[in-house]
Amino acid sequence: MKTPEKFALKVKDKIRAQINSATSNKHLYSQKDFLYERKGPWPQPSPVHPWGESPAVIHVPFREVADWWLWIGLRYMATLPLAPFYYLKAKIIPGLKEVTNKEFEDLLNYSMMSKFLSDQLDEEDWRVFSDYNKDEREWFIVDLDAVRVVKTFPGIYASASKTLLYKEGERFIVQAIYIKDTETVFDISEDSDAWELAKYFVLQGGALCATLVVHPLLHFPFDSINAISKTSLPKEHVLFKLLSPHFRFTLPLENAVLNYKSSLLQEKWWMVYAPYPGGPAGLRDLLVEGYKGIKGNLSYPPFSYSLNSPSVEGKYGIYLKSYYEVFYKFVSEILSDVEDGDFWITKWSDYCHQHVNDFPKGNDIFKGDTLVKAVTTYLFTVTVAHATDHYNYGILDKRQVPLRLRQAPPKKGDKMMKRSKLVKAWDQMKYSMADNLFFSPTTVTKLIDANYKFKCPRRRKAVITFKKDLIDLDRKLKKEGIEYMPLNKISASIQF
Repeated sequence: MKTPEKFALKVKDKIRAQINSATSNKHLYSQKDFLYERKGPWPQPSPVHPWGESPAVIHVPFREVADWWLWIGLRYMATLPLAPFYYLKAKIIPGLKEVTNKEFEDLLNYSMMSKFLSDQLDEEDWRVFSDYNKDEREWFIVDLDAVRVVKTFPGIYASASKTLLYKEGERFIVQAIYIKDTETVFDISEDSDAWELAKYFVLQGGALCATLVVHPLLHFPFDSINAISKTSLPKEHVLFKLLSPHFRFTLPLENAVLNYKSSLLQEKWWMVYAPYPGGPAGLRDLLVEGYKGIKGNLSYPPFSYSLNSPSVEGKYGIYLKSYYEVFYKFVSEILSDVEDGDFWITKWSDYCHQHVNDFPKGNDIFKGDTLVKAVTTYLFTVTVAHATDHYNYGILDKRQVPLRLRQAPPKKGDKMMKRSKLVKAWDQMKYSMADNLFFSPTTVTKLIDANYKFKCPRRRKAVITFKKDLIDLDRKLKKEGIEYMPLNKISASIQF
């Protein structure tokens, strides 16, 4: 018969095993060893689009919300009085600016809109551009078909479009534009008002798809990893220390954008910072188009968690790939001595797999360099990839890249109204406010200042090397003329 002491010890050991779910002493942790004592944030189906958007994190710890309001929310409030200034500016300098063919081509070649360049032309693309010989050149497409879901306000217009280009050396040359609403193809050889107006509709579509289709894929799918990491990883675990400097401000920000009644996605008429051409239903559908993809359209695959550097054409792609490689080297060194089958990483990976499309499972995360790639993608995305999109979009001339247009999409022979009438002062005021508040970056914590709090000398040295590599790359890219964002402005997390 067992003594009471032995029985009590056995029960205690069993409880400890259940609480810690560990297999060795070095993995034993109590609740206090976790950031929120294992009661932290966790992803759930999106309240607005449970089956169309990525899982959302809507129960955000109070201390994170308070921190966000102190450093970011109050800035939003302080900026609101600038609306009359922007309105007056739009009255004094009204309308849009001319976009020359070269400027139009440059925007598609060198700005964040180069993300839309694809050599994957599908059957619909060739049906639209059937007058062009598919074998004649190396053709590319800028497909902005997602715009079709936007439900515009009365007197405001938008249209899906496709732009056909061909590659000549390192440059993509514009050949033709298709405007879906009028089912009209315009060739660049046509020097007409209709061609000029068609360019504005392409750039408007680019602005809509950049801000509400493509860029959100750098935001919302990664919230699940943020929340899961905070709640499931012990604070002293190497993976937590590597990820945690890149968590701050993100969850309150994302929740505000997706779920607050004051969000610019609500697009109420009185919101001086809501610049979009239509109401919330169509705008949220753009997020769905980005996340779920467009069936049969090769330019819009469903979101998948990538384990590789971004595949983007041109200089923008070179810039992103260069930074990705620096992150990969850093993560490889930090995680070089992590044991295969590490219990906490295995569970973390399983949790992430449940909420992030194609995130590796726990039994796959230790195969080859899968763990390094998975972590690299997260760190690179929430810092460089995200911040650079904002910075590049922020410096675009908003009088050349409109979000609203006051003339219907063109047909052959249509005359364009005066550029000063294509947008109203109210439209431009809203756009300027949104740019100040949301589009242009306002960095609070910098990537280069990230504090990883490693105790291990080898890892501390790796951090020093990482930051030196970042500085060297910044100088190198600047010399080569492909610095899309200064290193000292790149944020440590998603904070705008």
